[in-house]
Amino acid sequence: MLRHRSTGFTLIELLVVITIIGILIGLLLPAVQSAREAARALQCGNNLKQIGLALHNYHDAHGSLPSGAYTRPTRGPYCEDVYNGHTWFCSLLPHVEQQAAYDKLDFTKPTRESPNKEVILGLQLAIEACPSDPYSGLTLHERFASSSCRQGSHIAGGWQDRSMAASYVPSGGPCSVAKCPSTPLAWSDCRNDQSYRCGSDDHVSPGLFAAGRVAYTFDHCRDGLSNTFLVGEVLPGLWGHHMLFNSHYNVGSTHYPPNYHKMLGLPNVDHGRDWARSSAGPGFKSEHPGGMHMALADGSVHFVSDTIDYHTWVYLGDKADDLPAQLR
Repeated sequence: MLRHRSTGFTLIELLVVITIIGILIGLLLPAVQSAREAARALQCGNNLKQIGLALHNYHDAHGSLPSGAYTRPTRGPYCEDVYNGHTWFCSLLPHVEQQAAYDKLDFTKPTRESPNKEVILGLQLAIEACPSDPYSGLTLHERFASSSCRQGSHIAGGWQDRSMAASYVPSGGPCSVAKCPSTPLAWSDCRNDQSYRCGSDDHVSPGLFAAGRVAYTFDHCRDGLSNTFLVGEVLPGLWGHHMLFNSHYNVGSTHYPPNYHKMLGLPNVDHGRDWARSSAGPGFKSEHPGGMHMALADGSVHFVSDTIDYHTWVYLGDKADDLPAQLR
């Protein structure tokens, strides 16, 4: 009598196959995620490259870089004077293929008034959104509620309106929002007394940008364009003023080490929504593992490691300290 052998899987064989598939997925998933992050990082670097090129085109056309912010001299309610001036990026719009938006702006009026608020609210700009940061893009103005400014006194609209967060901001160099704070680090080269509020209003800044009306030319860059930061990455979820059309403290600072929030053990977004007072400050930071992209004034873009020597980091932020540090 012939017996037919079963051609099906036994339970043990099935479990072995499932285990093998699980192991393969476990091995492949990190590689897939790594490839995706590599693609996002490439796009991020390209965004920064385009912004650097746009700034060079602006400089060629106007003989200087744009001011960080075109705020009016403080004479009325503080929030209304410093938060809703036009910004460096408003000036840059024609050079990033946004001529139509630029033409609709009225630079004689603050951004909270028509026609400016209608242009700014809801304007999405891929060039200013890091694809690795889920908190980039359009962001609620509710973030300013913790700044003590009344609703409607800043940028445009109310707390529930949205405008673009800034994934990339110009470099103010080694500047702080006040005096050098006490920190766990020995910042022996903290010479920020030359800057007040990172150059807000008409104050100067050690970097190529100030957070106010002062505008610099490349001739001011005594250390050389290849030795000075121009623009870099930030995490808008950790600093309330890193909004594209906010004219207060809207530059990045090399006073804070790269990804300083990680040294403090902070997450990449302030879930407490006290963005305006974040301990991370206006330093450069990113979601990319190990560092962030920075554009030098010569137009080149580099991935800068978290472990860069702090002195080198500070010197690269300063345009004229006669210490022309180089990225290696």
